[in-house]
Amino acid sequence: MHTLRPFLALALLTCSPVLFSVANADIPSARDECMDDLVETTPSAEFTPLEGGAVVRHERTGLEWRRCPEGMNWNGSGCDGNASQMNWQTALQHAHDSHGWRLPNINELRSIVELCRRGPAVNQHVFPDTRSSPFWSASPYAGDSGGAWLVGFYLGSDGWNNKSGNFRVRLVRGGQ
Repeated sequence: MHTLRPFLALALLTCSPVLFSVANADIPSARDECMDDLVETTPSAEFTPLEGGAVVRHERTGLEWRRCPEGMNWNGSGCDGNASQMNWQTALQHAHDSHGWRLPNINELRSIVELCRRGPAVNQHVFPDTRSSPFWSASPYAGDSGGAWLVGFYLGSDGWNNKSGNFRVRLVRGGQ
């Protein structure tokens, strides 16, 4: 029996990294979806699922994100429904009414862009059912008081648009 203990200890030490990585592999890697051997900028390993997977914490930034765009609901593996589109003022009010959630600023929204892919430029394992369309940020555009910043997830580029335009919304909490 005593000769079995060192063997079991060695087996546990050897296998524990594998067991640990399998136990924490709640979000599959998206590495295979990168173009031209580019390196992931938002690898799945940086995100921890919360609230049954409906929310993820981005460990690098500390921000917690709703995985589904507003208007859609988490079903355990993806998003059901249709993403809402709203103007900037309505998006700000919707976020305010969502108790603890807010519209991300432009830098926060940029932090979830996946630069190794496009159409959409987002990690689909972390943010499933995200279309390539633009999402509002809370950041007004300084060059035009009637404009605000947004991120288009086709290429992951940002720009600004008139606040009266209707675009998608993804809420965040924490930070600032």
